[in-house]
Amino acid sequence: MELPFIVGGIFAVFLLKSLIKRLLYPQPLPESRDLPSIASTYKKLTEFSFPIARRSLKFGSPIFQLFMNPFSKPYVMIDDPREVTDLLLRRNKEFDKSIAGGVWQTFLPYSTIAQRTTHEWKTQRKTWQDSMNPDFLRRVVAKHIYAAATDLTKLWEVRNLKSNGLPVDVSSDFSYAALDAIWTATFGEQLDLAKAQMEMVETGKKIQTKGLDMHSTVQYINELANAWRGALWPAWTRWRMLRNPNYIKYMEVKDREIDRILLDASARFQRLLDGTSDGEEHDTCAMDLILRRSMLAAQKSGKPVPDPTKDQRMRDELLLFIYAGHDTTSTTLQWFVKFMTNNPEAQVKLRNALKAVFPGDSLPEVGDIINTDVPYLNATIEETLRCAGTAGRTTRTTRTSTTDTELFGHKIPIGTEIALITTTQWHPPQVSEDLRSPSSRAAFQKSGGLNWTSAPAAQNLDQFAPERWFKYDEEGNEVFDSGALFQNAFGGGTRGCFGRHLAMMELRIMITLIIMRFKMRPVPLELNSFQVTEKLLRTPRQCFLKLEAA
Repeated sequence: MELPFIVGGIFAVFLLKSLIKRLLYPQPLPESRDLPSIASTYKKLTEFSFPIARRSLKFGSPIFQLFMNPFSKPYVMIDDPREVTDLLLRRNKEFDKSIAGGVWQTFLPYSTIAQRTTHEWKTQRKTWQDSMNPDFLRRVVAKHIYAAATDLTKLWEVRNLKSNGLPVDVSSDFSYAALDAIWTATFGEQLDLAKAQMEMVETGKKIQTKGLDMHSTVQYINELANAWRGALWPAWTRWRMLRNPNYIKYMEVKDREIDRILLDASARFQRLLDGTSDGEEHDTCAMDLILRRSMLAAQKSGKPVPDPTKDQRMRDELLLFIYAGHDTTSTTLQWFVKFMTNNPEAQVKLRNALKAVFPGDSLPEVGDIINTDVPYLNATIEETLRCAGTAGRTTRTTRTSTTDTELFGHKIPIGTEIALITTTQWHPPQVSEDLRSPSSRAAFQKSGGLNWTSAPAAQNLDQFAPERWFKYDEEGNEVFDSGALFQNAFGGGTRGCFGRHLAMMELRIMITLIIMRFKMRPVPLELNSFQVTEKLLRTPRQCFLKLEAA
């Protein structure tokens, strides 16, 4: 009989604490309750990030609050690319990565993306930094991406033959190809998802493979995002999620496959423990690199070789490679082909630019693609990232104030959640220069003191125009300018996207092979919607292509 009273007492204490905190916290106006309007917007548009972000234009202020529910503090929203860049790059002592309970904290709690910037986080990040080293990516990873991109083009050739000249839905194809690429780059094994799809299209028979099982498991994390949207009590939502039968099923599939791969790799590296070689030549993927170094470090220190299946930090970080490197690339590529279909002039310019440096009928080799500078390709990738808004959620790039500070002259107490609007798709409301941070003003003066919104690159931001990323050098030549606009698609600073170099390599290789192999013709309006389905990422609702050999 005592247990119910204890549980009831604990619940009463937490409820009383929440009520007292709610009474003492400043009350927003009734119309400031944002959850109902957000839910209504999502029901109508199936997205909420951009509608929320554009509230700055309605309020005439680059800073405003977002009240999600009565049991949590409001988010402070910042819609100003210049100030967002300043906060990410120069104010790390005042703001840190937010770890408010969510998908990553539930799914991968020991990964770097789910942690604050502590000494332990820095040590873990340092352990993995060489896996994102450009040399390692070129030497080991690029060939895997190229193989997946090649399989994608072959799949589309088969789809095109079977289509009778009609548009085909390619949204899932990008997901299969991106997972093929990132899985092999991470674990050194092939899932052959695109090849399985090719066989299904050719034979009309459904094929069940290990790769498809893993694809379903990886896709599940996108569904988790909906569990937190509008949750009145995130902790309770998380508790229920951990006990959900689907969650348990997918975790078992994931753990079983990861254990097998780690044990196989560990056995391969046992022969390196004789000390005659550091084994770098045996690295075939990111896992090999990290596991080999872990085993050699244990040997040198006289410690037993660790069981990799028990290293939760390694497991979570490997899976972060998969989740973060798969869906983001897949979604961005979907937006890319939509932009190409709807901007035929840009498509022709890109193809001509690629064929000028890669002449002949055959596709270029992977080494040529990653080592050849193609300015219009660079500009197209930057413009795709700007226009796609793949990261979606306005709360995806969030920071927590670690001290009492200010933003645009407003007092920001310690522990405030700051949601940074990272897109540059409109001009934010103007603000007095003296309200900006000292570091923002200093950077402004150092850059020449010109308002970025008046620059040629910042005009017509609602249009897809790779040309905005060019400038003229001293000799009058047109050159690519990565700084033409504020670009925060990958975040920035200490907590910027760890996989940025990998993502850019994936986009570079995939886009090159797609554009050189296919022309994308206009599709009917009913198959060309730019409406969005937003979960963890902001994905186009439709992605149809009418393909023609280039």
